[in-house]
Amino acid sequence: MENMHYNYGYNQPVSPGDPELEKISQKNWLDVQKQAAIENIKSQGQAEREWQKMCSREARKENELAQHEEVIVDGNGNIYCITRNLNIRAEKRETFNFKVLNPIKVVSSDGDTGVWIFKFIVDGVERSCVMAEKYIFDVKYVTRKLGCCGCRIYATSPRKKKEYIEQLMSRLMESSTRTLEVKTHLGWTKEKTGKFTFVEEEERLWKFFLKKAK
Repeated sequence: MENMHYNYGYNQPVSPGDPELEKISQKNWLDVQKQAAIENIKSQGQAEREWQKMCSREARKENELAQHEEVIVDGNGNIYCITRNLNIRAEKRETFNFKVLNPIKVVSSDGDTGVWIFKFIVDGVERSCVMAEKYIFDVKYVTRKLGCCGCRIYATSPRKKKEYIEQLMSRLMESSTRTLEVKTHLGWTKEKTGKFTFVEEEERLWKFFLKKAK
């Protein structure tokens, strides 16, 4: 049987003595090899791009883990937000339009707790509001209370605002050194010292502060 070469590009037998068909067969084979090489390069390029994306994601993740935002209240009541990063120097940012004064913890003469008076300075004017401790980390509640005093928190997202509020209110309560004891009813009340105190204004009663904290 006569030996034949096959041109797989045309599915026709190629005679070893036919130089033209041999040339076509060789060209088709080279084209196949070239296309395979191109596909291999594309595949390697895609793999390289995926690797770069993964490295970029890992770098961002490491950077996020290396940094955190911290709310600072200095001795003068100024509030700053600092992004602390292990890779760069911390920079102060003014994220609040107000200063804070020493908050007051309110307790009743019967021992009830859970109410605070927070004082702020906005545009040089002292303002105050009463807050219930059980809502002290509720973003909507605190935002409403601060807003009544003209206080603003400039955050880039709701999540950031929540972080700022939680840190600020925690620091204020932890730093408080003042307590105000109020009576539970009008009229004469006997103090622990044995003295009697007369209360005639409802604004000095516990129920008044509970109402103001709503």
